[in-house]
Amino acid sequence: MLWITWKKCISSVVEGTNVSGVIPRELYTSYSDLTVLVKAANQHGSATSTMAAFNTGDIKKPPTPEITHHCPQPLEIYWIVQCEDQGSSDQLCEVQYRPQDQQGWTQEEDILRSFLLLTPRPYTVYEFQVRCACEGPQALMSDWSSVYKAWSSESAPVKALDVWSDCGVTSELSQCALMWKEMPTWLAQGKVLGYVVTLSYSNGTVAVVNVSMSKPGGLCVCQEKRCRFTPSLWGVSSVDVSVYNSQGASKPAPLALPTSGLQVPELSFTVNQDILSLNVSWSLPPQPIENMHEYVVQYKQVGLPPTQGFDWIIVHQNHTSVILRGGFENHTAYNVSLFAVFINSSCLLASAISYSLHGLPPKVTEFKVQHISDSQVTLSWQHISLTQSKGLILCYQLVLNNVTVYNVSRDQNSLHLSGLTSGHHQVWIRAETKAGLGPSETINFSTENSHGFLKYLVPGIIAGMLLLIIIIVQMKNCAKVPDPSNSKLLQQMKLQFNSSLTAIFSPLESNPKISELEVVENPFWDANACPRKRSSPDGQTEGVVGEERTHIRTDEEAEKEEDADEGYSKIIDTDEEERDGGESGSLLEDDQFVSDYEKHFMPVVV
Repeated sequence: MLWITWKKCISSVVEGTNVSGVIPRELYTSYSDLTVLVKAANQHGSATSTMAAFNTGDIKKPPTPEITHHCPQPLEIYWIVQCEDQGSSDQLCEVQYRPQDQQGWTQEEDILRSFLLLTPRPYTVYEFQVRCACEGPQALMSDWSSVYKAWSSESAPVKALDVWSDCGVTSELSQCALMWKEMPTWLAQGKVLGYVVTLSYSNGTVAVVNVSMSKPGGLCVCQEKRCRFTPSLWGVSSVDVSVYNSQGASKPAPLALPTSGLQVPELSFTVNQDILSLNVSWSLPPQPIENMHEYVVQYKQVGLPPTQGFDWIIVHQNHTSVILRGGFENHTAYNVSLFAVFINSSCLLASAISYSLHGLPPKVTEFKVQHISDSQVTLSWQHISLTQSKGLILCYQLVLNNVTVYNVSRDQNSLHLSGLTSGHHQVWIRAETKAGLGPSETINFSTENSHGFLKYLVPGIIAGMLLLIIIIVQMKNCAKVPDPSNSKLLQQMKLQFNSSLTAIFSPLESNPKISELEVVENPFWDANACPRKRSSPDGQTEGVVGEERTHIRTDEEAEKEEDADEGYSKIIDTDEEERDGGESGSLLEDDQFVSDYEKHFMPVVV
């Protein structure tokens, strides 16, 4: 504990801190003489300082100094302070400074009217403050001045750019996008004016492209501290990129072109999510990879166009882990890859899909019966895409009739069930992530319907075929009615009709097989039983048929009489006659019964 004791007319004591104490203004008067001492005490004892005597009128605090200007190279600041009002022209000042991106101050004492910063970082903003005391027996320090900011001078970049490429899922250079990270100000050591991209092609040509930052867009697009070179890399054999400012350019940084077919060892590669980061680790190969310089770990947000949601980090060749920090979105898939980098090439070693935070998966879609039989069924569904799963799918869980559980690999999208009993069945499916099981999708099917269909279909087909055979046999056994189209009369009419077309069409057969028309006498008809008389032209009645006639008839009358005397006609099917060995004609002549055909087509006796 400290006590401050002073004497004016009487002694007074106030308590202070370990470094200072305050005498209240009401306890002393202006321009009065004071004697002050400090006493400290603890459990081990006490100690007293020497006496200090002064006049309160001599205590004057100078005004706050003002920093007026600076010189960038070398970096030196200047200020002014009004000490003339204190009766003195001399001053002693203190300066404190720091880079703008730091918290702690660095102090310098016993400075007069300017301050020179000997080794500033190039092209860095520094903050300065000054306070001064005018010379005198009771000099006091002024308050700190306001913060003054000044840029240090520029210098040429001393480090190469961080260059990489985004090739998506392919290693084709035509699909790769050249990218590099913007160099921090303290490494660029000046205002970046542009970039120089040198493209060497397989045919031996070299193209140097100057990308000026004074013209945004065009050949180069920079966003979120990453720049993309828009021209294609098709046909290039090497690429170098450098950055320049007003004082010079950096060393060219070569692009490690992606290659395939290299013999690389298998590594154990794991990615674990954290709240705001992805923790990536891998095992060292059993044998060191020849000519490998370093590793590169990159991540790419699944489902976004090239160069979006994309970043990478360089890792020393002896390290086996890295923490990726960035603006990772929750429930979003990222493809994390590990590359081995050589002088001018790179090779993919391993990759994995990871999520910054896992969530419950959505409902499985397109769940359906693909094939069904009496006791078997094949079910299929659509995979949940990485952009919709909200977490890494561990498996698909299917439950049959709320009893039997099947866990299907996330790589499969179908399940075959056998040994099912007849009847109705129900199956529901849901996906599982680290966060748990998602909502279920249900499907119902029946094996009984399929069994009944097959049970009655085969006997029905057999019965139908037997019925068809019976009908055909019965039709063949039925009596055939001769076809009138085979009659000789109709054939002759057809022959006459076709004779006029012989110049166009081929002639008919010379001896076609047709039906012959034979005139037979009806044995049941008696000419005497129904005598018919005919009147002669002179009114005389002729004799009955069968008697001798003395009347001479004309040809027309003869034909009419012949028609009247004509019996029935019967059509004989020559095809059937040939099949019967030529006996049908003789049988028909002696047949005493009228055929069905004659009853149907020929005239009857009246």
